[in-house]
Amino acid sequence: MASGAVVLLVVALVGGALWHLVNHLEGQLRDKIGGAVDLRRSALHESAVADAAEKVDRVLFRFEYDHLYQADKYAHSAGQHSDVKVLAVSGETHWQTGVSLVLQVAGHGVEIGADGSVINERDEQICFRIQLGPENDTRDNDIPCPTGAPVPVTKDPSLAGVDDRLKSALQPAGSNEAAVRAAIVGLRLDPAIRQDIAAREGTVGIALRASQYDCILARVTSKGAELWRPSHTQLAPGEMSCTAETALSSAFGKYPH
Repeated sequence: MASGAVVLLVVALVGGALWHLVNHLEGQLRDKIGGAVDLRRSALHESAVADAAEKVDRVLFRFEYDHLYQADKYAHSAGQHSDVKVLAVSGETHWQTGVSLVLQVAGHGVEIGADGSVINERDEQICFRIQLGPENDTRDNDIPCPTGAPVPVTKDPSLAGVDDRLKSALQPAGSNEAAVRAAIVGLRLDPAIRQDIAAREGTVGIALRASQYDCILARVTSKGAELWRPSHTQLAPGEMSCTAETALSSAFGKYPH
């Protein structure tokens, strides 16, 4: 019995010493970094950073795909992506001054346990610095987010889901321009979508444009309606215009070879 009591006493003393040691170390860490180290939080944070970084990859891909080079165009394009806010933009063009962007991106962090189950998850706001030109493009992940309001970016409207509705509305209108205009009004499109309508020699041309690369062209005759979406290449600045005149021209419906 006596030996058992001694063992219990030793265990208690060791346990107490370890507890005080852990508390002491945690206190030191608090003094140095302002809070206790939380490995679970760190795993969540790294996961959120990785998720946010993938979204930034998509932003940068769009910059290149759309051949952007001006600061305001970069900011506008980045602001079209869900979960992305532009916190700062400086510079003028890629090849002259270079352009610097600071983006705040919502990243979804997930911590996975040893058995593959989700232990914890949450969203975090992660900031990135993007430097575009003038010589090299660079990127810094997970930087401290600057304070202040985001740069105002107007969201573009969208023509998604409009094609079938437009064709159905135009079919009975025929080559009557007034009937075509009434049909389009009946669609109740976003007022930000630019509309252009013109008639010539028994054909009505229609152009709907939501943004640089979001365009529907249509032409209506007594035989019915035809719709066409020009390619991304054709809609690049300086190329084909999204206008009713284009819808009425011989270029309608023709993709580049």
